[in-house]
Amino acid sequence: MLKHPRLTAAELRAAFSPEGLSLIDLPCKSSELQNGVIEIQLRKRFCYLFFVAVLFSSCAASSPLIQPQINSLAAAGKLDYALDVLKENGEGYGKNNRLLYQMDYGLLLHLDGRYKESIPVFEVAKRTWEQLYTTSLSKGAATWIINDNMAPYHGEDFERVMINIFQALNFAMMSNLEEALVEARDVDGKLSALNRLYKPDQKNVYREDAFARFLMGILYEAQGTAGDLNDAFISYAKAVEIYEEDYQAQYGLEIPRILKENMLTAAHFMGGDEYRRYKNKFGDGTHPTIEEKNNKGEIYLFQYDGLSPIKHQGFVPVPLPGGYITKLAFPQLDERTSESNPGIFEAVSRQPGGRRVFTCETQKAEPIGAIAMKNFGNRKGRVIAKAALRSAGKYVLERSQEVRVRQSYGQEPSRWFRYLSNLYNIASEEPDLRSWQTLPSEIRLARFLLDPGEYELLFNGGTLGNVHVLAGEKKFFIVRTR
Repeated sequence: MLKHPRLTAAELRAAFSPEGLSLIDLPCKSSELQNGVIEIQLRKRFCYLFFVAVLFSSCAASSPLIQPQINSLAAAGKLDYALDVLKENGEGYGKNNRLLYQMDYGLLLHLDGRYKESIPVFEVAKRTWEQLYTTSLSKGAATWIINDNMAPYHGEDFERVMINIFQALNFAMMSNLEEALVEARDVDGKLSALNRLYKPDQKNVYREDAFARFLMGILYEAQGTAGDLNDAFISYAKAVEIYEEDYQAQYGLEIPRILKENMLTAAHFMGGDEYRRYKNKFGDGTHPTIEEKNNKGEIYLFQYDGLSPIKHQGFVPVPLPGGYITKLAFPQLDERTSESNPGIFEAVSRQPGGRRVFTCETQKAEPIGAIAMKNFGNRKGRVIAKAALRSAGKYVLERSQEVRVRQSYGQEPSRWFRYLSNLYNIASEEPDLRSWQTLPSEIRLARFLLDPGEYELLFNGGTLGNVHVLAGEKKFFIVRTR
């Protein structure tokens, strides 16, 4: 990466100030010649400042240089290679993108089944995220002078929640249900804190996460005590509410069938009015009782499918009074996965009584891509408004400086100033295109209730290995598709 010149604040002020040009050392007394020399000095200085400004903006590239390669390798399933490239070329993310590096690194380890290694990386990412919300005001001010890429990337709201969800699944895959629950429970508090940062007229639709509540219910139920089953009922009930009130309206996602079954199981355990209420709500669907679950093994499969949306640049050239021109640059978000890709989950019994095959299809449970699109749509107007204000601020400063140049040195230097200002406006105004690109588009879920014994598990025809199922046990598996 190019290194920009290290100028002090005083040097920058002097460079921009026409008074910084001195006539003391000019070798001749002719005012005409002196003016010519001043014009040459001004041209050189304007070109130099333009060069510095472009370097400042280019050193905060909107997308980490190495990230597209990492994303392509991950999408192709070449996780070992992606991790090698990431570790050897981490500096390609740039100093303002530490959080993106940590999130990509943690997720790649998770996808590769290296759950124990993924956990400390995600913990660092969480600490980085917290630190970025106390970033110095100087970084924030720079985004108004040049562009949003001058500030460290602090992540979208839903990206912060996804750290907790993947971390919860890391612990679940290691059979550490207590820590998995800590991560899942943290989602609600984190979303509440995030939404408190917005003004009343800027509240996001992504206020709660239904899948996190669903996962909490599964984890509570896996612990098996009466108190845990009560907590599972509460978590499932809250998940049902969020799917009904938020996810169905905002993302077109109805309550997953597995959640309905688990809700009825928990409500049956609670008994009385609660069971009748949910039985009436969901109709006559069958469901196992807690006693039946305790006599069988339960296997959950999480399918990460598709590619999360990606940002690209949109811009509109804007002519301004006085011969100035700028561009209004803003990010646009495009979906990379157009439709769901249900997976076929199979369990082949190896019991002495003969070969039996159990089959089910994965159900969408977390619409990450749809959440990203809606979350972005919520704040797009604010991003464009900030870009417009930034362009207007540059224009006011440049017009004021042009007047000073013209008054002090004449028409020709002022025209040069206006010309180079236009070049600077176009070159420096770049939208922030950064995002967590290795995220899947959605999380899908499948579940088997199986008699104790030996089974071979398959997904879309490919083997996941053999598993020994115990009564009352819950096991978790993860697969990545597309």
